[in-house]
Amino acid sequence: MDSTKEEALAFLDKCKQLKTSKFIMATAGIKDILKSIVNSQTLYELFHEVTKNFDYIAAKRACFVTVQDGFLKRSCLKLPESVGDRLAFIFCLLVEFDNDTLNFTEFLQQFFAEDGSYFASFHSFCDKVIVSLEDIIKEVFKEELSEAAAEPADANTEQDSALVQKLAVISMLIAHEKEIVMQSGMPPADIKDGICILTELDSAMQEGRLQSVEASLCGYEYFSRCHNNFSRFIDLLTAEIN
Repeated sequence: MDSTKEEALAFLDKCKQLKTSKFIMATAGIKDILKSIVNSQTLYELFHEVTKNFDYIAAKRACFVTVQDGFLKRSCLKLPESVGDRLAFIFCLLVEFDNDTLNFTEFLQQFFAEDGSYFASFHSFCDKVIVSLEDIIKEVFKEELSEAAAEPADANTEQDSALVQKLAVISMLIAHEKEIVMQSGMPPADIKDGICILTELDSAMQEGRLQSVEASLCGYEYFSRCHNNFSRFIDLLTAEIN
C-alpha cells in the first residue's frame, strides 16, 4: 500500500473514530484528526493549498447563520458551497476547537441545539461537518482509495481500536471522579479510601481483571451511597464498563 493511500485511510479512520466516540472524547478526536493532517505530507499540502488565500473570518460571518424564529433567535451552520472553501472552512473550524478559541460545547449548544442533549448535538455536528469532510477526502483520493477497497478489512484492528477508545473514556471518567473525591470535603481517611478504589478500578480495567473490575465498581457504588450519593459519574462509569 503506498503512502498516500495509507495517509488517506488513516485520516478517514480518525474521522470514523470521532463519529463513533462519546461526546466526552470529542475534543480528543478532533485533535487526532488534525494530527493525522500534520503527519501526512500529502494531506498537509492539500489543506495548506485550500487555506492559503481563504478568508476564514468572512466565511464565519456567512456560515454562522442566526434567524428570527417567532420570538426566539435560532442559529445554524451553513457550510460553503464550493468544495475548496468547504474543506478550508471545516479545517479552520476544527483548529479553533482544538485551540479553544471557539469552545466546542458552546458551539454545539448554539448551532446544533437539537433536543438539548450534548449527545444529539454532537452527532448532528458529525453528520453535517465530519461526514462532509470525509466525502471531500474520499473524492480527492478516489483513485488511491479504490485500490484499498478491494483489500480485506482487518476485523481485529477495528475491535482493538474500539477497546482502546472505551478504556480511554473510562480512564477519563475515573480521573474526573478522583477530582470530585479530592474536592468533596470528606475526612482525609475517606478521601484516601475513595481514591484507592478508583485507582484499583482503573488498573483492573486496563489489565483485563474482570472480577476485580466488578468488585471495585460495587465497592465504589457503596462508597458513594455512604456519602450521600455524591458521585456524578457512577452511572456513566457503570454503563461504560458493562
